[in-house]
Amino acid sequence: MKRQILYIDNDITSFILVSEILSEHNVEITHCRNGENAIKLFKLYPLFDLVITETKLPHADGFTILNAIRQIKPDIPIIAQTASVLDNMEKKCLEAGFNEFIFKLIDIDYFVSVVIMLSTRRF
Repeated sequence: MKRQILYIDNDITSFILVSEILSEHNVEITHCRNGENAIKLFKLYPLFDLVITETKLPHADGFTILNAIRQIKPDIPIIAQTASVLDNMEKKCLEAGFNEFIFKLIDIDYFVSVVIMLSTRRF
């Protein structure tokens, strides 16, 4: 059975890149372009195995998404992904409760290993 991933990013190019990178790894990716729609979708379909979210999004940022999804499904792995180069962004994300932090300038091997590891965890 394919692992279900909710990918939240308003940048379609990032979605295409992630889809291509993961195309051979038995995953199905659902894409949302803003945080508000992602939260609504997750409330309707909380069966995702993993969430990957940009931290800066229209209508609800990644931290708002993290908190909303954790209220619905507390143990789901959530990865923060951003192009932000702020020195403390990784620390801020991990302290907020994200399971992992990945820069958008993706190390493909690391990205794939994190997605596979976290999306196969069963709670």
